[in-house]
Amino acid sequence: MLMFKRRALRLLCPALATLAALAIAAPVKAGDYPERPVKIVSVTSAGTGVDDYTRLLAKYLSDKLGQSFVVENRPGGNMVVATDYVSKAAPDGYTLLLSGSGAMAANPFLFRRLPYDPMKDFVPVARLSVLPIAVIVPGNSPYHTAGELIAAARANPGKLNFATSSTGYRVILTAFNDAAKIQSVSVPYKAASAMMTDVMGGMVDYGGVEVSAIIPHVQSGKLRALAITGPNRLAQLKDVPTLRELGLERYSLNTWVGLFAPAGTPKPIVDKLTRLALQFTSTPEAMAHYQARGSAAYPADGAELRKNIVADQQGWKQMITVAGIQPE
Repeated sequence: MLMFKRRALRLLCPALATLAALAIAAPVKAGDYPERPVKIVSVTSAGTGVDDYTRLLAKYLSDKLGQSFVVENRPGGNMVVATDYVSKAAPDGYTLLLSGSGAMAANPFLFRRLPYDPMKDFVPVARLSVLPIAVIVPGNSPYHTAGELIAAARANPGKLNFATSSTGYRVILTAFNDAAKIQSVSVPYKAASAMMTDVMGGMVDYGGVEVSAIIPHVQSGKLRALAITGPNRLAQLKDVPTLRELGLERYSLNTWVGLFAPAGTPKPIVDKLTRLALQFTSTPEAMAHYQARGSAAYPADGAELRKNIVADQQGWKQMITVAGIQPE
């Protein structure tokens, strides 16, 4: 009896191994995806422009694919918390990341020991939108144009100051100063709300912040925008030139949002998500978001986004060096 069991096991084990190999090798069919709810991890807290956009994307994907796409907010650590979490998730298409250029292009030069590798740990799905940064002054500032601000700063080296609420904004404003050949004093803030309050109150001469945060204040006259980053002017601020127009875009300054999956996610699933994500960027819901938040569609497929990250990394590296910021 014992000999029979041993002989049966010898015959059965190769058969089981063959079946397992076939199961592993079986191609993933995009038509089968998703078969259960999908989680999109957001790098920001609830209520922000990026969070609103993520939820619009999640609803669009849910409607198109017939499964729930649920947003999970994991803010903190300059986007490291959320990005690291997704980098270690199973590469099955059921955990995705909605993140920004800072996490993929800037963080490698801001942290000595980044817990993820942007190029190795992720597969880019799609670039979705661009989030311009504005150079702002108080509404009653004597500076009505970027040229007037620059002229005053050149005439008074080290006398003007500028406010930022994050390392990324500080890098961008320092790059602006370098391109304009001016020297100003950096005044760092922990929160954008406190920074904007002091800019509106005239406590600092100028500052830099995401456009979505300033539109109501510009419309009310409490703030004035002198220039924005990004490839084009915005309809909401049609009289505000881009840094490129002013000849001040020495480095790559586009701040974008994109969708990512963990490395190893099957290509049919990635391709399916890419197609739908790109379609989403031109929907009425997305267009309404751009209008309200001061962002703009900036679509590109995963291959183009990967090239974008490589180029942006060099731009951020140069800007961080100019800003004199040492990795943490």
